[in-house]
Amino acid sequence: MNSAAIRFMLFVLISLWCAQAAIPANDGLRSLGVDLDRIFSDRAIARAQVGVVVYSLNRSEVLYQKNASRLFIPASCNKVITSAAALARLGPEYRFETRLVTDGPVEDGELKKNLIVVGSGDPANSARFYAGDSFAVFKKWAAALKEMEIRRISGGILGYDGAFPPPKLGSGWEWEDLAYPYAAPVTALQFNDNMIELRITPGDPQGTPASVNTFPLAGYLKVHNMIVTGPPRSRTEIRLEPRRGATEVVAARGTIPLKNAVVSQNVAARRPVAYYLAALKWVLAQEGIDVEDCETTEAKSYPATSTQLLRHKSPPLSEILKPLLKDSLNLYAETLTRTLGLVVKGEGSFAKGKEVVEETLDQMGIKKEDYRYADGSGLSRLNLQSPESLVRVLRFMYRHRSYSHFYDALPVAGVDGTLAGRMKGSKAAGNVRAKTGTISGVSAICGYVASAEREMLAFAIILNNYTGSRAAAETVQDRAMERLVNFSRK
Repeated sequence: MNSAAIRFMLFVLISLWCAQAAIPANDGLRSLGVDLDRIFSDRAIARAQVGVVVYSLNRSEVLYQKNASRLFIPASCNKVITSAAALARLGPEYRFETRLVTDGPVEDGELKKNLIVVGSGDPANSARFYAGDSFAVFKKWAAALKEMEIRRISGGILGYDGAFPPPKLGSGWEWEDLAYPYAAPVTALQFNDNMIELRITPGDPQGTPASVNTFPLAGYLKVHNMIVTGPPRSRTEIRLEPRRGATEVVAARGTIPLKNAVVSQNVAARRPVAYYLAALKWVLAQEGIDVEDCETTEAKSYPATSTQLLRHKSPPLSEILKPLLKDSLNLYAETLTRTLGLVVKGEGSFAKGKEVVEETLDQMGIKKEDYRYADGSGLSRLNLQSPESLVRVLRFMYRHRSYSHFYDALPVAGVDGTLAGRMKGSKAAGNVRAKTGTISGVSAICGYVASAEREMLAFAIILNNYTGSRAAAETVQDRAMERLVNFSRK
């Protein structure tokens, strides 16, 4: 065989070897696409609108997409946008500040005029941050006042909520939701996540009224109790209806089985500042400060010459983001939007906060015409996002200096938050970090996952207008995420 023939044979062999070497990578991607197409053709979501993007963060490559730029209702995946904007503009070390000031002197252990609380939206005045003690911050304040030798307050206890102007509810929030804590009004003074717990105990015998106690501030909420004791082993069904008026009132209807354990149901505080001040007054009294003659009042303003007594700072934003994202707390997300307006624009309204979010999204390459940001939490059905936009936010955060704080705050599959019960026992457990979003007919999830070869992927899966069960919709998503965990290019 002459040299030309040998060179030709070598060329053919090398070409075949290169082609075969390239096939696994192509087949890996092709197989992923085929499998995801099959998963998203499941009968459980056959009539739903489906939007998906899977993106390789290591290779800057779209691995799979379906209706990527279409607009969908994102539900609580909107919190990913709000949290990312807050980290980018405020920083992980940002802390909320609450001040106690007075417009009068302290003489012989007596504060001669008013104790005024000036808030900036601190959501961490909650048992979540203080080992289950809802009153921990107020107890700390009482101790500080006693160190100043204040034993009596002869004026009132006032609360200034002016940092967050109206409206206190999100655009498009539905009336049926307003009794529940996920629709609590957003205020600059917050106590116990602006919610009140009802502890419901069945009566005896069957057919008698149940008893209802409120916690942590007993007697604050007036309950029109229409809950009756049902047959043993029947279903517990409790419905709440808000009542308008000057005082906190809720109607509670339904049934609880005879000899059932105590059932807990949370209610939104419709007048959060009044709730805050009532709790503060109760703690001051418990801690030995005479406030018997004090009235609690929401202040429209306070004197510029007021004397500061103490200043309280919240845990850092990086810690506040964990319950916000893991437990999907609407109040915290709405608070962050207004805080962005307050810090960046000088006005703590949703409108100004929205401007900051829009500016931040623009920096990520997401234009205003490509989405609708109607509230900070995702409770509103007026929100519209595309899977592509959500993945752009995830891509931006992946390369941001605050990425570790963002990543650590996301729910972990099979471990905690809204993913605690999902994908347990699969390879996705402990791997997938993602935010869920759920309202009627909507199931969304977006976040990060490492493939079989530890390739980092960002993904968004949004299902709108499905008519089957929530569990069936989530099963489809879980199968897709488990497939991403097993993805290999080899």
